Amino acid sequence: MQYLKRKSYLELKKHLDKKEISLILGPRQAGKTTLMFHLKEEIEQKSKATCYFNLDILEDRFYFSSQNKLIEKIKRIIGKKGVVFIDEIQRLQDAGLFLKGLYDLGSQYKFIVSGSGSLELKSNVLEPLTGRKKIIYCLPLSFEEFCANKLNIDFSQVDDYLKDEIFLKERLIDEYFNFGGYPKVFFLEKEEEKKEALKEIYQSYLEKDIKILLGVEKDYAFDNLVKILALSVGNLVNINELALNLGLNIKTIKKYLYFLEKTFIIKLVSPYFTNVRVELKKMPKVYFLDLGLLNLVRREVKGGGFFENACFLRIKEKYPDEEIHFWRTKSGAEVDFVLGWGKDIVAYEIKETIKKRALGKGLISFIKKYQPKKVFLMGRKVREERFKFKETEMRITSF
Repeated sequence: MQYLKRKSYLELKKHLDKKEISLILGPRQAGKTTLMFHLKEEIEQKSKATCYFNLDILEDRFYFSSQNKLIEKIKRIIGKKGVVFIDEIQRLQDAGLFLKGLYDLGSQYKFIVSGSGSLELKSNVLEPLTGRKKIIYCLPLSFEEFCANKLNIDFSQVDDYLKDEIFLKERLIDEYFNFGGYPKVFFLEKEEEKKEALKEIYQSYLEKDIKILLGVEKDYAFDNLVKILALSVGNLVNINELALNLGLNIKTIKKYLYFLEKTFIIKLVSPYFTNVRVELKKMPKVYFLDLGLLNLVRREVKGGGFFENACFLRIKEKYPDEEIHFWRTKSGAEVDFVLGWGKDIVAYEIKETIKKRALGKGLISFIKKYQPKKVFLMGRKVREERFKFKETEMRITSF
């Protein structure tokens, strides 16, 4: 099995000694099972006991009729303590209650469990596990992960390594922009093979996750919604307009958008407001969580917010625990991304080509109103630079 360096793997290892269930969530084919096998192998090399169950396999599912039956099976395999891996937990009915009961038995087993994105849609799975689990997200490779694996270096070395390797960095950006970060695609050499792999991943998503969620063979309106969103990245999502164009009611559009977020295809970014009640009424913007899938759905059309989407993912990897917003006034003044609150606000303005120290009217308005701690002007091929505007630290930075 081919392994990739993953930040989620480091997070999983860090949680290994904790009592709570480690719950790995992510889209299909993002590497959840590989993550588990890699950790299983590493644990066994230290002469510690492990066992593995896959609920896609009927024989394994047989032992999940009750918690005690499963515990007895685990005892027969590894004794009274060890690490237990459970893959594809979404296959189990009432999975949350089952895992809660398993945890509450107070055994000496550490449980590491994986589930596809649709698991997040089932409140009967996550709610019973409150206080009993830590969620670890396994998403397509971030750009930093992508580069670290291509160059065989640590994550922390990527930025310094590429600082003076301009042409190498551009080649890596081109590949990442074209094909994204799904592990299966990463390992393929030929462009046509990569494109075919992306088609298979997306088709599998429609035929499995969406078929299960919607209870239909194929929902063409759902597929068409994804295509419209792909051509609208970086733009406001007008639910009324989508409903009119697709011939669906507003409730259905909202449901589909919710599905797309919870299955890790898109992220809806809400506007930045100091009044939260106002914020909840405003239209969000849409971004895709993998550039390869975005390219596939929009048929490789660049421009139209594509670079902004790429920068959104880059910012997301730099601030994994921060909620990202955008700022926009009624008059149309806008700042692409805003993070933090109060005195810790950080803003990002995205332009593929940046004119030296050129600040737009929208950004100037935002700085005057909120006095952010830092503002980044992010472009594709730019020379890093720092300067001050009023009391704000300004940084020109590259993707």
